[in-house]
Amino acid sequence: MDDQAAARPQDGAIMTPEEQSALVKKHYALNTAGDHAAARELLTDDFCITIPPCMPFAGEYRGKDAFRTLIPLVAETVGLASVKYIATTIGDDHAVEIVEFSLADGSTVDGAEVIRFRGHQICDIRPFYFDPTPMIAVAAQSKESGDSPA
Repeated sequence: MDDQAAARPQDGAIMTPEEQSALVKKHYALNTAGDHAAARELLTDDFCITIPPCMPFAGEYRGKDAFRTLIPLVAETVGLASVKYIATTIGDDHAVEIVEFSLADGSTVDGAEVIRFRGHQICDIRPFYFDPTPMIAVAAQSKESGDSPA
C-alpha cells in the first residue's frame, strides 16, 4: 500500500475541508495551551511526526504521546520562545500549516508542516524548515571568487 493510500480512511469516513481545518487548528491550539491529553485524542494510535535529519531533534516520534516527548525537546534544544501559526491550506487528505518559530535569541525560522488525515484524526505530520544559509554561503563564495556556482 502506498503512503497516500495508507492515509485514506479505512472506514469510508471522509472529513470535509472545513472539518480538516478545524481539526488542525484545534490540535495546534491544544498543544500550545499545554493540553496534551486532549490533543493526543486527535491523533491516530499509530501517529508519526518525522523531523528531518538536518535538525538537532531529528527522528520519528510515534504514537499518541509523540508531542509529550518532542515539544520539551525542541524547546530545550533550540530555545523555542513561541510558535505562530500563519495559515492553513487544505486539499484532499492533507493540510499544510505555515508556521513561524521564534527562538530565545530573537531569530525566527519559517516552516511548513504537512499533515495527513485518516478518518477523523491526524495520522502523520512532516515539518519542512526554510533555511537560506547554504544559498547565502554559496552566493558569498561565488562573489568572492568571481566564479559562477553553476
